[in-house]
Amino acid sequence: MAETTRIDAKGLKCPMPVIKLQQQTRKSNAGDHLLIECTDPGAEKDITSWCKVNRHKVIHVQPTETGCTIEIEVHSS
Repeated sequence: MAETTRIDAKGLKCPMPVIKLQQQTRKSNAGDHLLIECTDPGAEKDITSWCKVNRHKVIHVQPTETGCTIEIEVHSS
């Protein structure tokens, strides 16, 4: 069964949100969902680009008062 894991990347600047996401995808199984909370204004662009390159699926981007929350589905490596 797929899991949803929350990643707190609030307060981190580029490239740390992407690095934290990458570290978690390595611990996750295909089909798992990751929810990363970011305050870096460039995080949405960086993460969506990283997901495209690594074939992970961006499920949803939710703007927040301080940044955004991005949900991705992990693709098998």
